[in-house]
Amino acid sequence: MSTYKLVCSNRSRMHGSFVVYQVPPALNNGQLLTLAWLSRPSAPNCRVTFNWSNSLHFVWGEMGTTLGGGVFDASQCIEADPYRANMVDLDKDDFGAPMFQNLRTGGTPGTLTIRQLNNVFDYPVSIGVGVGCKPAYTVDACANITTTFIPLVDRYWVVFGNFTQGQTFDVGSVSGSLMVEFDYNAPVQNVVLDMDNMLQLVPSR
Repeated sequence: MSTYKLVCSNRSRMHGSFVVYQVPPALNNGQLLTLAWLSRPSAPNCRVTFNWSNSLHFVWGEMGTTLGGGVFDASQCIEADPYRANMVDLDKDDFGAPMFQNLRTGGTPGTLTIRQLNNVFDYPVSIGVGVGCKPAYTVDACANITTTFIPLVDRYWVVFGNFTQGQTFDVGSVSGSLMVEFDYNAPVQNVVLDMDNMLQLVPSR
């Protein structure tokens, strides 16, 4: 597990938010939704800093609605490991409430798997993967389906726009984003939104 830091400087004339997200890899069942994983507003000539642990989690929650897309708020978050505790069941308790149980080793090494049991809920439920216990991408829950995710921990994208943390959006319609990669030797990255409204990586000081 590593701790990363991303410093974003707004040197443009625009008001908005720096948004950090992940481009979800392919999975075997369902249509993945990308979420605004981290988001923080920034005025011109201001700087914001994001810090996080790249620990992975299974998450489930309800998808609310907001202008421009749904917003996912995790109702349960349990730590996962792609090579050890990488499989869990989505079940429900005696009162019909969704819950994760039976965390174990069982999925393909390097992946995270949620086995959805024979459950039908009275409201929409989504499942997915979180980084640092914040949801990064989700898919609609579906009874009797096993969903396998290929998690990301070191590769992120940054965009400047108008997004709420947890909001879903179509990455194909987003322009001007910048990929940022971290590793053990580069745990801190710096991004600048310049006067031409372009995002650029700059050397760490």
